[in-house]
Amino acid sequence: MNGEEAALGLSWVTAAVARPALRLLEEYGVEAVWRATPAALRRMHPSPDWVESFVARRSLFVPDQMRAALRAGGLRFIPYGHADYPAGFRHLPTPPAGVYLRGEPEVYRAFLGMPRITVVGTRAPTPYGLAACAVFTREFATAGVAVVSGLALGIDAQAHRAALEVGAVTAAVLGCGVDVPYPRRHRGLYGRIRREGVLLSELPPGWPPAPWTFPERNRLLAALGDAVLVVEAGARSGALGTAGWAADLGRHVQAIPGPVFGQTFIGSHRLIAEGAACCFDPGRAVEEFFRETRTERGERGEGPPHREPQAGPELGSATRLVVLALAGGARTVDEVAAAAGLSAAEAAAALALLELQGAAARAGPGRYMLVSLQL
Repeated sequence: MNGEEAALGLSWVTAAVARPALRLLEEYGVEAVWRATPAALRRMHPSPDWVESFVARRSLFVPDQMRAALRAGGLRFIPYGHADYPAGFRHLPTPPAGVYLRGEPEVYRAFLGMPRITVVGTRAPTPYGLAACAVFTREFATAGVAVVSGLALGIDAQAHRAALEVGAVTAAVLGCGVDVPYPRRHRGLYGRIRREGVLLSELPPGWPPAPWTFPERNRLLAALGDAVLVVEAGARSGALGTAGWAADLGRHVQAIPGPVFGQTFIGSHRLIAEGAACCFDPGRAVEEFFRETRTERGERGEGPPHREPQAGPELGSATRLVVLALAGGARTVDEVAAAAGLSAAEAAAALALLELQGAAARAGPGRYMLVSLQL
């Protein structure tokens, strides 16, 4: 049995049982763990309660069936130790035995060579959170940073769409088989990422989502990015788990502040209080990302195959700040200026541009509201 087949087997077994086996990969390697006798496995791990279930499940693995599933789905499998295996995954206590991929190989290889930001947040965002996600993600994407997220409802989906709209590379890390579009309402977004970006999972083809798969997926989100940006997170948001993994891995963590009494920002504010970088300006957030991650624009490679960005609003720095100000609700020109840190003339000019683009509208005498960011 070769290394790829052993990794496929380990992937299939540990998706169901015996995940502690993944802790042995760094020290012993894929083939040694896969071939080990029950006695050897007990010697390898200090808490060997999982060995019996591992051995029983291993006896059921049929390599030809797994290869047929890969072919049928047009999937690629990258085993642990392969040159295309994401380097950050090797630093995890339980690195995946391999990664299942959907997407063009050249896009995936380009993605591995790019600076990467993981963007996460709540599944039930406020208009402010959605606007902030779009503006900050576009800033990162246009600076040559690939965008990683989890295809979940809310902030994740907004991050993927924002990256795609400017022709940037985005990668979705799934909490189910890479051939399972989930949630179902994101089938269209899943298809677009499949064509233009990268879909990844550690789970075998056809594997359904389950409560345990998403916390496990969060460690991959953290490890795949050079830094993590938390856009909007409540007190018990899964985004906090991703941020925790990022901190454990030595990744830079950034968080966008929200309204002081906003329940969906309690977790974000807690992260800032505990030392996460407070992001209040998109351009500065990008500069801080490059400084803290010690990466440079274009440093890792030439980037992905060029795609023309889809038509959308060209937002300047002042206009981005106005969008964020309006995300909190309808405001007057003076209120927008104060919230955005601009002069009244700058705020009025930005509002006029947003009106022309259909992104803002009058909400009564002298007041403006955000209608759409067209993302």
